[in-house]
Amino acid sequence: MDDPNQNLPENALKTGILAAALAKPLMEHSDGRKHALVPQGYTLQEVTDPNHLPPHIKQSITVDDRASLTAYANRFSDNRSIIIADYDSGQIAANLDWHTNNDQELLPQQAAHSVTLVLRDSEEYKRWAKMEGEFHSQQEFAFFIEENVADVVDPDASTLLEICRELEATQGSSFKSGTRLDNGDRTFIYENETHVKNDLVVPTEIKLAIPLYQGEEPTEIKAKFRFRVRPDGLLLGFNWHRVEYQRQAKFTELATVAADETGLPVFFGRS
Repeated sequence: MDDPNQNLPENALKTGILAAALAKPLMEHSDGRKHALVPQGYTLQEVTDPNHLPPHIKQSITVDDRASLTAYANRFSDNRSIIIADYDSGQIAANLDWHTNNDQELLPQQAAHSVTLVLRDSEEYKRWAKMEGEFHSQQEFAFFIEENVADVVDPDASTLLEICRELEATQGSSFKSGTRLDNGDRTFIYENETHVKNDLVVPTEIKLAIPLYQGEEPTEIKAKFRFRVRPDGLLLGFNWHRVEYQRQAKFTELATVAADETGLPVFFGRS
């Protein structure tokens, strides 16, 4: 005999809810817990992984200066936090929820909250680096030096500007040879259109005082002048002198200062 209540609306609703539950028996909660609807009476049983990590911050930000890295790290760091400095990528990262250390039971952590300083070349360094390693005409080289003479500490500005004026004045002259002077400078003999011979003295080294990275204090670096004598004029350029070593040393200094300011251990490498 049929159940007279089987066609009641509330029974149809219960059947629909049960069908939906069976179609998706696993329920995940925002706090990481999981429950499953099991056949035995269709009751909820917790099936959460006992080793699951609790809710945590998932945030990775990038800052433009060391002060911001320090301020952010000091706000959120704890005894799990470390700094990893990767010179190849130019990045110093404070990993704030890193794994626990051996002062306590070693436990995995989320490693999902970090702040990273991405070092950028200073505008001054980028301008000089763009010219470095190539030969340029007298006019182009003189114009560049005039535009950036404020970055040069030796020779002094007046001497360097005088050299630039001489370079511009000797356009079209025929250069014959160069001789190294006692002070290390080079003198070139050239003839003008009237075949009058003159000397042009150019230093073989200049010293710059420019920041290697944006936002940092200037560093004194050296550049070696390079010359190529041609009958129709000079080609000039310069090459860095051990600047890469100075950049590496500056990077190490910045990472070490960040560690001192935050009280966090620093590791040089990559994760």
